Amino acid sequence: MSALSCPADERPIPEVGDAGRVTELTTSRLELRRWREADLDEHAAMIADPQINRYVGGPTDRASAWRQIAIFIGHRELRGWTSSVVVERQSGRVVGRAGLWQPEGYPGVEVGWILKPGVWNQGYATEIGQAVRDYAFDTLGIPHLLSLIHPDNHASIRVAQKIGATLEGEYDLNGTRHLIYGQSARSQDTPERTFMP
Repeated sequence: MSALSCPADERPIPEVGDAGRVTELTTSRLELRRWREADLDEHAAMIADPQINRYVGGPTDRASAWRQIAIFIGHRELRGWTSSVVVERQSGRVVGRAGLWQPEGYPGVEVGWILKPGVWNQGYATEIGQAVRDYAFDTLGIPHLLSLIHPDNHASIRVAQKIGATLEGEYDLNGTRHLIYGQSARSQDTPERTFMP
């Protein structure tokens, strides 16, 4: 038997496109988990919605949704973290995506979130943003985080401020002006971060 072969009865073969149930982070109401091919329908519907995507380049098609998922998975392979699926724990519904993002040429490590309108104004973005921020600082040791936010996206600006970010400047993202909201990791002399609903 070669080093790569394995008797069929020793290890179950997963379904194609099934990454298993790998939880990245859990909050009281949300779970951040890895992408699966089965997420394509939900993600495609979300990024085709003009209301959700008005500040992030506009709606896109199903093929673009598939490529985005592949890019997120590839980003995880290269960086060790990515923007992942956000699931509402009580219902099991996919409600958006969130996480860390830093493609080549980006001005820094971004903490970001995109959620479906049905869960807006419930504190979900702040809850997942805070959890991702804390994981980045406390577990990964990332010294500084930023969020690139369209100037008209007042809701995301409020979330960035609630999780401790302040305006640091501007950035041209694909020809569109964005504000940079950033924050540095808490030093030993800085008080503990708190959740602000």
